[in-house]
Amino acid sequence: MSDGENSRSLAGVWNRARRFLPGGLRPERGTPDPHGDGTVHPCRTLRPFLQTLSAIPSPVVVDLGPVIGGNVSFLGAQLGCKLYPEDLYADLDKPFPRGDGEAVAGMLTAKLQQAAGGVDGILAWDVFDYLNRSEAEVLARRLTAMLRPGGIMMALLTTEPRDETASRRYVIVDAGHLRHRPAPGARWARRVWPLRDIEVVLAPLEVVEAHLLAHHQREMLLRRPVAHGKER
Repeated sequence: MSDGENSRSLAGVWNRARRFLPGGLRPERGTPDPHGDGTVHPCRTLRPFLQTLSAIPSPVVVDLGPVIGGNVSFLGAQLGCKLYPEDLYADLDKPFPRGDGEAVAGMLTAKLQQAAGGVDGILAWDVFDYLNRSEAEVLARRLTAMLRPGGIMMALLTTEPRDETASRRYVIVDAGHLRHRPAPGARWARRVWPLRDIEVVLAPLEVVEAHLLAHHQREMLLRRPVAHGKER
């Protein structure tokens, strides 16, 4: 059983009860301060992500978040990888609706130009939390096409609606911890994906690991299936 499953029900009861306390709902302990540097939380999927890619000489990694110097240094030291930061948040974190996914498709075509099957690993962070289903399907198809057979993707998904008026950026502290750093945002994440729905959207990627953590986030490590005898 993953971290947080035992305490999740009690935490939910406590959060609902606090709405009736004097002063209303108070900030939850561990909630990032929009004016601070964020809070460090455990991460269960980064270590196996790194271990998988460490077996590949100079792996190609696509980071869907903004350039964060510490992350670039950490991944370079751990993997000696070719890292391509592609900040999708700059395009997705908008206050207006984006229709049926056509705008996202056009943006991805311009931004994600890696060759089909040319990427070993993708750090998706919580980008799917910002998307409706049609947009998520468009992104998932593009990411799946980019991954080589056997390639892996790490994704973070919120399990409760967020009340914080800020987006999040993820700073690698070490292989087992991420700093959740608040960042200005117009359309902060509101999407809560049921596990079955996100598995369908991300198919044919296969779930290698899934963890439900106490800070209301699900982590997933997904792998593009390998045809027999085809893995690099």
